[in-house]
Amino acid sequence: MRLRLIAAVLLSVIAGATSAAEKVTLRLGDVKGDRFISLRESGELKNLPYDLKLTSFDSGAPVQEALNVGALDVGFTGDLPFLFVYAAGAPVKAIGAWQNNPDSIALLTRPDSGIHSLKDLKGKQIAVNRGGWGHYLVLGLLERAGLKPSDVTLRFLGPVDGRAALASHAVDAWATWEPYVSSAVIVDKDILVPQGGGKGILSGYSYALAREEALKDPAKRQAIADLQARLAKAQVWAAQHPAEFASALSKSLGMPQSITQRWIASAEIRPINFTPVLATTLQQSADFFYRYKVLPKAVNVHQAFDYRLSQQANQVATGQTLATTGKQQPLSGQESPHE
Repeated sequence: MRLRLIAAVLLSVIAGATSAAEKVTLRLGDVKGDRFISLRESGELKNLPYDLKLTSFDSGAPVQEALNVGALDVGFTGDLPFLFVYAAGAPVKAIGAWQNNPDSIALLTRPDSGIHSLKDLKGKQIAVNRGGWGHYLVLGLLERAGLKPSDVTLRFLGPVDGRAALASHAVDAWATWEPYVSSAVIVDKDILVPQGGGKGILSGYSYALAREEALKDPAKRQAIADLQARLAKAQVWAAQHPAEFASALSKSLGMPQSITQRWIASAEIRPINFTPVLATTLQQSADFFYRYKVLPKAVNVHQAFDYRLSQQANQVATGQTLATTGKQQPLSGQESPHE
């Protein structure tokens, strides 16, 4: 009896050690860390059945690069940076999505620049992030104003350098996104260039991306699906607790709370159903960029999506809409904000 008891205890210890040794680690990349902070503050990081290692970046492009070289398993970034690495053959799939208010991606200028309308952009220098939201926004706004890309000078700069260039008068305008918009408006006293009415230029979609290698690992697939559901819940929590979220962002990112408050109110981030409609929207972006020769070749993006891990997150997105409006709303881009 004693021998059987000892054997049972030893087997239990060995099983526990094996389980602990096999606990999977997800390497996550985020832009400015805001998604991770919402996960942490909402309590969604408690009792994780896997380990989560975070790296924070200033913009989407470095997230893509880290995914491409295998330094990350999962990355959070905008739809357009993803388009370029996918077009270049990166082994990455979009596996989930959420939406920012498209109008929170904006063209900024100084009060003394002489830019009061889109027509005033002619002859001006504009800072944009090559192949990203800013680049797409400016091309769309020029088109809306009846101007050509040759009517302006585009300066391809990252968000930090773009802000510095506008402040130093090296450029006349700068296209960027949150939280850079709120920081420039509040700290630098920059102003928004009126976008001329009509529907938004951008979709505002951001994606959760995963390396194909990670998607082939059953344990990581399960962890990725769970992480997506937790992120959707965290985003719902953040929208329902803006003051708490703004305070947490301020402390974690070292930003004045006035900036994080404006950022949250402007971005209106919400989870959405991850369906093939998103691929159709990204295809519109790919065709637009190809027409302007930003993409060197035509790209079919429909194989860039893996919808199999989004069921739990989709249920959260649907439940959020039902709770807010009492009826189902088109959360998956069923009417495209693109022009």
